[in-house]
Amino acid sequence: MQHRPSAVAMMICLAALAAAGCGGNGEGLDANGRPIGEGGTGNGALVPTLASIQQNVFTPICTTCHSGGGAPQGLRLDAGTSASSLIGVPSNEVSSLLRVKPGDPDASYLIHKVEGNGIAGARMPLGGPYLDAQTIAVIRQWISQGAQQ
Repeated sequence: MQHRPSAVAMMICLAALAAAGCGGNGEGLDANGRPIGEGGTGNGALVPTLASIQQNVFTPICTTCHSGGGAPQGLRLDAGTSASSLIGVPSNEVSSLLRVKPGDPDASYLIHKVEGNGIAGARMPLGGPYLDAQTIAVIRQWISQGAQQ
């Protein structure tokens, strides 16, 4: 008589193997769990480029709400669409301001929203946690340098 393992026993074994394969010591990851160097300088640091801001801010934080066709105010921050949704585009809430005015972070609606200076609506990301001063400074620097794609 041949003994076959039960389906439950097989599932337990597969689950144990999968869990063992998912473990890790975090080697090669930055403090946020992203691969070191992703979108940055090779050391995981956020730098003032759209690619780095996309990888480190827009994609992991902002696209929770600002992605797809139903993005609030039509502001899509998913990869591949963020530049065309931001750079040189008038804000829907304060049409006298561009979402990102290349060379002028103080006249960029994005900066007003992430700094929460009350120009219109709530500070972003909505309900927090908010971006730290260092992250905002890098976004300001990217805009100051012309908000290049």
